[in-house]
Amino acid sequence: MGFLDNSSITVDAVLTKKGREILSKGGNLAIDSFTVTDTGIDYTLWNADHPSGSAYYGEAIENLPQLESSVHARYSMRNRLVTLPINTITVPTLDIEIPGSQNFTVTFEDGDVGAFKQVTAHLKGFAPNNGTQLYGIIETPNVCGLRGELVQEISGISRDYIREADLKRSKVYLLQPHDTSNVMWNIGLSPDTTQTVAGRETEITLIEGTTGAWASFRVVNNITRLHRNLMSTTNTKG
Repeated sequence: MGFLDNSSITVDAVLTKKGREILSKGGNLAIDSFTVTDTGIDYTLWNADHPSGSAYYGEAIENLPQLESSVHARYSMRNRLVTLPINTITVPTLDIEIPGSQNFTVTFEDGDVGAFKQVTAHLKGFAPNNGTQLYGIIETPNVCGLRGELVQEISGISRDYIREADLKRSKVYLLQPHDTSNVMWNIGLSPDTTQTVAGRETEITLIEGTTGAWASFRVVNNITRLHRNLMSTTNTKG
């Protein structure tokens, strides 16, 4: 759900199938949890020189139109507001390591047909008590694949807050942690070998589900040979 404006307590809510089912049977909805975000807030509008005084410094921000409600918080909210321990001195971040790369790019060449490459992600500055989840979003799935559970396909403007792009076939994957503390993931990437055009590329964005910490990297696929199984010449007629 999302607040429509700041002049009333009117709330715009989107019901899931389960919510509609409960209402159709005469039940009541008991909302016991929600996610808060400041995605869509332009803090550069803060005006310390407002002629009406300090009470109006944030007037332009308070009057901003807000995002419509979304049931896909895992990738529609870039900056979630979270509760951290009182002695926290840093904001949780997601750190990416790509072996052999200096510019956060994974590159596949013709010799990499059938090979996997690995990217490591570390969640720093936060120790989850009840586990955590990492989502991987591939903008163009015909460039490469992720080793993970496919959550769903997305399209439209779901991720325009990160990068303005024409998202038509993007996919979201749930990635499993590598260690028992749930703060590190080894992410396997496999190249698509059904295309023959070099230089195909995509952006992959990783989003940690508890804190909203995110990071992104690029994948370039230069494989130009179709990878197909060849028919054996054994026991075949010429």
